[in-house]
Amino acid sequence: MTRLLRRLLLLALGLYLFLPILASLAYSVATSWTALLPEGYTLKHWANLLENQRFWLSLGRTALLSFSVVALSIFFLVPTLFVVRMYYPKVAGVLEFLTLWPFVFPGVILAVGLISLYSGPPLQLAQTPFLLIAAVTVISLPYAYRAVDNAFAAADIKTLAEAARSLGADDAKTLAWVILPTVLPGVLSGGVLAFSAAFGEFALTQLLIGTLWETLPVYQVQLARTDGNGSAAITVLSFLAAWGLGFWALSLRKDAKVSVI
Repeated sequence: MTRLLRRLLLLALGLYLFLPILASLAYSVATSWTALLPEGYTLKHWANLLENQRFWLSLGRTALLSFSVVALSIFFLVPTLFVVRMYYPKVAGVLEFLTLWPFVFPGVILAVGLISLYSGPPLQLAQTPFLLIAAVTVISLPYAYRAVDNAFAAADIKTLAEAARSLGADDAKTLAWVILPTVLPGVLSGGVLAFSAAFGEFALTQLLIGTLWETLPVYQVQLARTDGNGSAAITVLSFLAAWGLGFWALSLRKDAKVSVI
């Protein structure tokens, strides 16, 4: 492959990735856009969006949902993978198969099943944020699982645990003070993936709770019907938030590697 061809491929990939973002940015500051380029530019749509209390409320709910999903995902995954890797390695294949199930069931089927199950006693959780957080955690687990499981597979868990036990540490202390710092870069990567999946979740949120607990994707769809420019501004903000979170996680991963070394 020649150098020119490699550069052309990189240029094509860059255009494929960034052209939609640049188009959204241009549309968010356009006065009108009927030709190849906008006819004028204005920050009015951004100002209207940032002054809208509904936008900030939906952003706060989305942040709460995303951080709750990250906390639950790590809470369930890290101890489970530690136990499986230490005591039941033959179950690892079954666990990996189970994590693929959320990809098998479409969001519509999952939502209908959850609403039917939790609409009556003993747990009436339908149309509440608690059911939404639990459901989004389930569909985000496969993304976090890959990163965390790879970190456990790369680390010599049994040797580290035996060394900790020889110093008198039990399983809880071994997990908290030895294993978790070792796999922390993978846990952070899994947390970022779970956060991104939860932050942009629309279909399940719309079906489970809709506008009763309006998140940012639901608000964006509602806004797009009356103000497409404002909706494009939300798209740009979402990309910036994702990039900022990704760079922050990368910096934490570097710090974690240094501290472990």
